Amino acid sequence: MSSHHDKIQKLAERLEAWDYKIDRLENRVKGLPDEFRATAQEKYQKIKDYQSTLQHKEQSLKESTEHAIHDIEHSFEEVWDTFKLLFEEVEMEVEVEGT
Repeated sequence: MSSHHDKIQKLAERLEAWDYKIDRLENRVKGLPDEFRATAQEKYQKIKDYQSTLQHKEQSLKESTEHAIHDIEHSFEEVWDTFKLLFEEVEMEVEVEGT
């Protein structure tokens, strides 16, 4: 079983990798035609909100004891799954609408 520190490091690495993708997506959303940009921007803001939630959960993990990590990890994974689905939806819309 991974240590508390290893689990936190793994989650931090996942968030860091997604930070880059989110930055790229933001630029693509800004480049959309006006008629599509508002909807994409709204969804992009939801992604940013989820990103913030994930960062808060990461901080909670850093401050938690080994005993509490399981509950926080589960909560993190639920938000993470929603975050990824929303990101993929916006990314697909940008590709379809931006071409």
